[in-house]
Amino acid sequence: MVKIGVTHSDFGLRTSVSDRSSSADVHGASPIEELFGDSNFRNFLIAQTLMSGLNGTARFAFVWLMVTLTDWSAAEGLIGIAFGLPALLVSIPAGAWSDRVDRKRFFLVWTAAAAVAFALFATVIGFELVTPRLAGVAAVILGTILVVIAPNLGAIVPLLVPPERLVNATALQNGGGQAATFLGLALGGLLIQWVGNPGAFAMMAVFSLVAFSLMLRVEIPDHPSEAKSEPALATQRTSSAIRDEVLAGLRYGWGQEPRRTLLVLALILGASFSVMQIAMPRVVEQNYLRDSGAAGLLLGTFGLGMLASSLVVARRKEGMRHGLNVACFIGIGLGMGQFLLSLAPNYWIAMVVMISWGINAGVAIASHRTLLQLNTEQAMMGRIMGIMTLGFAGGLPFGALTQAVLSPAIGPILTMRVVGLATMAITIPLTWRRAMRTA
Repeated sequence: MVKIGVTHSDFGLRTSVSDRSSSADVHGASPIEELFGDSNFRNFLIAQTLMSGLNGTARFAFVWLMVTLTDWSAAEGLIGIAFGLPALLVSIPAGAWSDRVDRKRFFLVWTAAAAVAFALFATVIGFELVTPRLAGVAAVILGTILVVIAPNLGAIVPLLVPPERLVNATALQNGGGQAATFLGLALGGLLIQWVGNPGAFAMMAVFSLVAFSLMLRVEIPDHPSEAKSEPALATQRTSSAIRDEVLAGLRYGWGQEPRRTLLVLALILGASFSVMQIAMPRVVEQNYLRDSGAAGLLLGTFGLGMLASSLVVARRKEGMRHGLNVACFIGIGLGMGQFLLSLAPNYWIAMVVMISWGINAGVAIASHRTLLQLNTEQAMMGRIMGIMTLGFAGGLPFGALTQAVLSPAIGPILTMRVVGLATMAITIPLTWRRAMRTA
């Protein structure tokens, strides 16, 4: 297993974080206090968390918009496909693109584009011009913008923190980002309840602008284009086409364990989670007889559980057995959570299951991403994060298609039950192999 580390001196980073790291250990400060003591990392983390939250808010808002526009139960799956399809097409090119340009400028340009797109669609809804077809077009546009931003964010963290704090920073990034995605689902339901569909999309434009302003304050050092040690990196970035870099990223990602299995798991995670996210709003409406706010709150409790366990991971100063965590919390916990959720007889038991499942996911995703980053060179980080994004976000259309096919035939609850069992049947053999379990 190849583990790649970077130091502050490699990139000319400010020494404030590493200086505090040594002094903080003496005074017993936690890694979270060390990381949040650096305004550079803090502003980045908040900006990233906002954009991750927008992904969840937009996903819920589009699904609920279709619930209100049509009684056709497959419509939610189709809008999910529209929102998630761009991840299949642009995640890896976006990662390669971010490896070629200034990472901060890349974020600012695309975040500004998100603010404009959210504002325009809010106007369309406000003037009652929206149709299911137009909503699908908007979902494709906004899904594209948000997925382009994601790989770049994953590649920034190793540049901002010292190697000894990468696990802690990754846990915060995962905990903040993933929890924000699910809390964004809750926010989507509440915003629709408070200010209606147009107001919800208008608020998403505002949140994009806040993330833009925070990133303006962040200093991100350039990464060295010469840091290449594998054949896949032989071609110079300045002379290679995006297509060549994408292919190099795919070869690099597929070429060695545990990268290969971790990237496959990302796709399974994305598809399985998507079935639950798309199915639950209609379950809440039809089976639990509750409104959009209750549906969003239920989904958001997953994020609360995830945030809680991620903070526990982030506070740890000792190492963790990340391979064993992946085997337990993804191999077993991912599918088991969805299966148990499908058995919940009422809203409150479903909420308990969601919180518990979120606690499981916080540890799972922190170990998953940490293993991936530790086994990826910085020169390839954007592309590998792009492939991971392809899995997490690109799994959405597969999950949406599954939901669109199964839900009209067997109902959303039984659909989740089948998908939960199928997920365990795939992930347990993948993660409990010795090579992964001991990674």
